[in-house]
This record gives sequence, structure tokens and C-alpha cells, in this order.
Amino acid sequence: MLVTILGILVALVILGCAVVALYIAMQGDAEIRLLTKKRTEAVKVSEQGDRLDFQLEVPFDNIGKQEGTILDTYMRIYLPQEQYEDVLLRGKVNLEGVLRDDDYFEALLVPAGTGKKLVLRFEAYAKNGKTLKEALGNVPDVDVALFADCRGRRELYTVKEYFTLTAEEMRALVK
Repeated sequence: MLVTILGILVALVILGCAVVALYIAMQGDAEIRLLTKKRTEAVKVSEQGDRLDFQLEVPFDNIGKQEGTILDTYMRIYLPQEQYEDVLLRGKVNLEGVLRDDDYFEALLVPAGTGKKLVLRFEAYAKNGKTLKEALGNVPDVDVALFADCRGRRELYTVKEYFTLTAEEMRALVK
């Protein structure tokens, strides 16, 4: 009799765990997207001597069912000095309306079904005695990888999207 009661209790616990797991799975999770295909064109912010500052905006959203967190965003600019040494190109990622001068990105909660914009700020430095116009006159198209470290109900994940800064787009900034 005791063994039967224990068996029923164990079965009820297992059934309860399965029901809770199914409920949690049906709740969904956050799904952050970086919408690089909807980015704006680059616009000049300032030009001083051998330095050009410009920026563009990339929208993002959460199409998931739960609130998510963007813990960090950053970009990698693919312009190696071995292939093109006349321009040094650096960048920072900020949240629209929260522009910072350091390289810090403050974590951000993104409720389900909402989104905002990231502001990608670039600094281009002419090198080797070139003017900005000369240096950017020969610059190639530059691929940029945009990363966002995100968290929802599941473990930390990284969203990575690419876009291209075209040579024509950068040259138009110094005309």
C-alpha cells in the first residue's frame, strides 16, 4: 500500500513538473533584432582638420513575447590597415537620445513589441599626410558587424548583423 501511494506521489510530482515546463515554454521569450537593412544614410556631424565625425541610425526591436535586456552593443569595422592605410576608422554605439563620449553602453530593457534606435558614431582620421578628401577618395566599401549581447528568459545570446558603409556614402561627407 505504501509503495502504491509513493508511486502515485512521484507520478504527480513528475506530472506537475511537466505542466509547469509546458506553461513556461508557452510563455515565449524575448527576441531582439538589429534592423541593419533599415539603417539611415551616414550624416556628417563635424569635420576638423584630419578628423571627420559622422553617424547613422539602426533601429532595433523585440518581436518576442517577453521583455528582454540588451546588455551591451558594439561594432567591428572591417578596414584593415594592411589593405588601406590612409584612413583610421573607429566607431561607438549609443542609444538614441543617450549619446556618451566613453565606450560604455548602459544596459537597456526592451519590452515585448517595442523598439528604439541605436546611433552608430564613426570617427575617420586621415593618415600619412593625406587630407580627408584625399584619404576618403580612395577608401573602399567597408563592412561593419554590429553586435548586441541580449538576455531574456534563456541564457545570454549575441545578435550579430552586418551592413556596408559604401565608399560613395563616405566620400559624399567631405565634398
